[in-house]
Amino acid sequence: MDQPTPTARVALVTGSASGVMRGVSASLAAHGYRLAINYRAPRSHADETLALIRSRAPQAEVVAFAADVARPDEAADLVARTHRHFGRLDVVVCGAGPMIVKDFIDMPAHEFAAMMDGNLGSAVFVIRAVLPHMRVQAFGRIITFGMTGSEAAMGARHLSAYAAAKAAVVTFTRSLALEEAPHGITCNAIDIGDIRDKEADRQTALQRRDYRNPTMRPGSWEDVAEAVLFLASDNASFVNGSVLTVSGGWQGFLAEFSRWP
Repeated sequence: MDQPTPTARVALVTGSASGVMRGVSASLAAHGYRLAINYRAPRSHADETLALIRSRAPQAEVVAFAADVARPDEAADLVARTHRHFGRLDVVVCGAGPMIVKDFIDMPAHEFAAMMDGNLGSAVFVIRAVLPHMRVQAFGRIITFGMTGSEAAMGARHLSAYAAAKAAVVTFTRSLALEEAPHGITCNAIDIGDIRDKEADRQTALQRRDYRNPTMRPGSWEDVAEAVLFLASDNASFVNGSVLTVSGGWQGFLAEFSRWP
């Protein structure tokens, strides 16, 4: 089956109504991807993402679909609407992922479930729905997200549920890579370091040189977006089952987190 040119490819980004994934969406659009963004109510958050995309890629073809991807039925419907609108779906960026900072002993069951469903479940449900389409195409790029240390299943004080879910996401992604590689589908994860200002681009981040990672500046959504663009590209066709850490070289996230207020 003939493969699409990069400018004809379609990407779906979940959790793209705010934060780092908003910038990732804008970067994908600026590089020629046709794009579906995902939001939960209210729509105003998605409108802000659309405004950023249009400021950076005025000619981009982009649609916004509401869905809570932590719910299997809504995740499946999101994928179906995206495929119906564009006629194909090539890249899925599983960016949805809430965080609760709390010791496990203080965390009620519903909050623990929300961490699992919001991080692991959201990726599982979206990927389950998209795999049949990608197999028919014999092409696909699946990109998920962990946190610093997820590739080694490291623990994190005050983040037991979040860290457990992210480690599971990485293991799930690596397992999928083994299963789906024969179908032309690559599956990779990005472990994101400490990015406090999720609206800052790289130029803004470069203005600060007093940060606590070896690169001596904070990370930005643009740093994450460059990793996404690489893993989604033809240049990464032999990169599969990998975990790419975007942290400025900082390995101390898990220890340092306990010092946060």
